[in-house]
Amino acid sequence: MIRTLNFAFIAITGFVCLGLYRIAEEARIASADLRETRAAIVSEQDSLAVLGAEWARVTQPARIQALSQRHLDLSDLPVTEFSSLTQLPEKLPPLAPENNFATVKAIAPDIKPVAPRASTAQPDAGAGFAVVNTGT
Repeated sequence: MIRTLNFAFIAITGFVCLGLYRIAEEARIASADLRETRAAIVSEQDSLAVLGAEWARVTQPARIQALSQRHLDLSDLPVTEFSSLTQLPEKLPPLAPENNFATVKAIAPDIKPVAPRASTAQPDAGAGFAVVNTGT
């Protein structure tokens, strides 16, 4: 009985050692991944600092002004000022009557299909145009 009990305790101790080794190895791998991720974060922060400095240099107003004068043909044109409403151009006449829009009717063409469908229903021969009331 004691031999069996000793063998069981030795087996349990071996399984516990294997489990502990597995957990320690996972912790070591996680620690290495964490170090690698932190190094990548520091590298990205350094890159962002460099890019920020370059962006500040590129977007300086004096530099943009010099580039625009060198590469663009811009000139100052005289500005027209309207100091009163009498200097504005005349209003164009309206295209439609400005009164009684509620009774305006429109005639729209009735759109027929290009090729007749396989259905047995025949289109109305007298339906050429449809009268539409705007109702506004």
